[in-house]
Amino acid sequence: MKIRFWGVRGSFPVSSPNVSRYGGNTPCVEVETGQGVIVIDAGTGIRGFGKSLLERSGKHFDLLLSHAHWDHIQGFPHCELLYRDDVTVTVHGLHHPRRTLASILEGQQQEPFHPVPLHELGASIDFVEHEDGDTFEIAGARVTCRRLNHPGVAGGFRIEYGDRAFAYICDTDLNGEHLLATDLPGVDEPGADPAAWLRRLRQSACDLGHSADLAVCDTFFLPEEYDPDWGHSRVDDFLGLAAEVGFGTMCLFHHRPSRSDDELEDIVADCRRRAGRDIQVLAAQEGLQVDL
Repeated sequence: MKIRFWGVRGSFPVSSPNVSRYGGNTPCVEVETGQGVIVIDAGTGIRGFGKSLLERSGKHFDLLLSHAHWDHIQGFPHCELLYRDDVTVTVHGLHHPRRTLASILEGQQQEPFHPVPLHELGASIDFVEHEDGDTFEIAGARVTCRRLNHPGVAGGFRIEYGDRAFAYICDTDLNGEHLLATDLPGVDEPGADPAAWLRRLRQSACDLGHSADLAVCDTFFLPEEYDPDWGHSRVDDFLGLAAEVGFGTMCLFHHRPSRSDDELEDIVADCRRRAGRDIQVLAAQEGLQVDL
């Protein structure tokens, strides 16, 4: 597998000299297998991916949407590939009990928000909804999706191809004490135990990341910045998980919009000192490619 980073920033895109090295586009990660292309999330980084795939004469890709917060879907209407009638796209996401995956994307592509409705795009777009814990095959790879502790219906992915495993564990409060995920089965019933769901959602993150060669991690907060209502993790949370489940490489991701290049490099250096020799640490950077 080849992992390419097209967007690495959280919440909203930024553009300033102090973020030029790591990049300011919102989440989009490409996973190229020997049999196809998988893209995770459609933040503003998907524009660069679309241009690149056109240059490579690609005509199909599978898009995995972790959730529908705007920083993860706002680039979708601006992906050039979607305006070509020779392109096919399959969009995958977790099942939402109150709205369809198609209706979510239709919502941001209608007047007065966008001039081109979803149904007028040239590409053939199919939507597939998955349940928590589903495993399916695309691009010759085995993909598992699991719910995570983040406001709304949000999830992470594990992609296995050959003897390599890649984990995308973004937008989750890994060790938080507040249950932020919604529409969980039985959570609103009398006698339901939110703490049990918190343990289950954390175990989902463990299962996704177990012995992964590369794990992309939500490291939005430093400890002193942490806000329990946002649904994001601290760098220290994932340093602990990396040691617990055995990441080969931990990749800091969903960088805070105000986080400068110099600050990111200081954070990576500190993580490397604390992680020891068994865990490699890097920060996601636009244009970075990791070969597994």
